[in-house]
Amino acid sequence: MSIENRKITDLLRQQIEVEKRTLEVITQAENESSEMAVKLVFMDVRLDTAKHAKFLQGIVDLLDETPCDQWSAKVQRYIDRIKLERKLKDIVTQEDSMTDLVSKALKLTNDRIAQLLLTHLKEDEQKHSKNLSEIARFIQTMPLQSKKGQKGTDIVCGPDK
Repeated sequence: MSIENRKITDLLRQQIEVEKRTLEVITQAENESSEMAVKLVFMDVRLDTAKHAKFLQGIVDLLDETPCDQWSAKVQRYIDRIKLERKLKDIVTQEDSMTDLVSKALKLTNDRIAQLLLTHLKEDEQKHSKNLSEIARFIQTMPLQSKKGQKGTDIVCGPDK
């Protein structure tokens, strides 16, 4: 691993620890809350925080890994990208449907807290549609063997590769 990647992964591991500590505090606060609006806010933050910790760990794994260079492994990465593209089309369609439903609910409610929470949810769904599509397009353009080892023995292929 390059020195640059080692510095990045060290920072990300620190961030993961912060996310985990925050998750404990938020989970406790959510469990101790009785008002539904407060519970919903804590739940939103808790789920995002848990997602961030797992997402950051995935980035660490991505930076640590030198992908297997065998032909079959490259074919599998290509297949995974096709699956991602197809699944994301369906997911984005669902996200758009959810956005429409939330918009309809927003028009019907006069409760200010419900309006704020629904607006937050709607913006989150819209952000997902946009960001997921951009990320998938970028992944599609990346080489199937994104990095090479310095020597052939750097590229370790598992028994199923």
